Amino acid sequence: MPRAALIQFALVVAIFGAAAPMIQFGLVDATPTWFAFWRALLSAATTAALVGSRGGLAMPARADVPVVLAVGVCQIGVFFALLHLALTLVPAGRATLLAYTTQLWLVPISALALAERPGPRRLLAVALGLAGIVVLADPAAAPVAGVALLLAASLSWAVAIAVLRATRPAAPLVLLLPWQFALAALVLLPVAAVLEPAGGVAVTRHSVAALAFLGVFGGPLATWAANSVSRALPALVTSIGFLGVPLVSLALSALFLGERVTPRLVLGATLILAALLVLAVRRALPPAPGSGITGR
Repeated sequence: MPRAALIQFALVVAIFGAAAPMIQFGLVDATPTWFAFWRALLSAATTAALVGSRGGLAMPARADVPVVLAVGVCQIGVFFALLHLALTLVPAGRATLLAYTTQLWLVPISALALAERPGPRRLLAVALGLAGIVVLADPAAAPVAGVALLLAASLSWAVAIAVLRATRPAAPLVLLLPWQFALAALVLLPVAAVLEPAGGVAVTRHSVAALAFLGVFGGPLATWAANSVSRALPALVTSIGFLGVPLVSLALSALFLGERVTPRLVLGATLILAALLVLAVRRALPPAPGSGITGR
């Protein structure tokens, strides 16, 4: 495997893992949905500059509209709003683990919307994941409202993934990022105005540093790099490697934000990561002879 791609992949995992702790760092001087709006707007500008520098900035084709809507509204807009609100209630490490349950939601969504029958591995993963969620839903460390917001955020992301699996966009997904982030900002603006009429983002070292990291590195550049390394590395390596994201988030939250790593948190993390590992390994395996559907 290319050494440069492995190093780049490790950086991507570290950057994604730092996202939730940086959000909590920025929320010291900001209200959550306004912070999410400015993050999406800055990400739109950054991705537009990236795509434009390569001559790929153009209006989405008709075939790309469902993807732009699904990702812009569900995967970015709704996810950002729910995640940022939840991070006012739940520590970053625990929050990342709960938000990372997206793949578990895909099991029932795929069964209902894509007519994919879940096999024993998927059912085992769901059982492990649900057990982990129950363990992490500790009212002393994670209020019920915060857990509900995070699970709703992961469901919203799963809906977007299901749409991506069911459609064939004309343009590469990275070229659609400016439009997706811009749409997310349009979604978040009225949400912030209604939920936080007196809120906003104060210009302080906390908010500026967090927005700069999230709006340039934590979303646009890391997503661009992740797309590159996914083509350079085996699927099994990337599928398992991305499980390091919540571990990085938990470590950073414990080191810099004072999150307590309790036995219950370790058990919940182990169960959820085991569930995701079952799904990741199965998804990366080649299809069986005669099989028309992968990822069961």
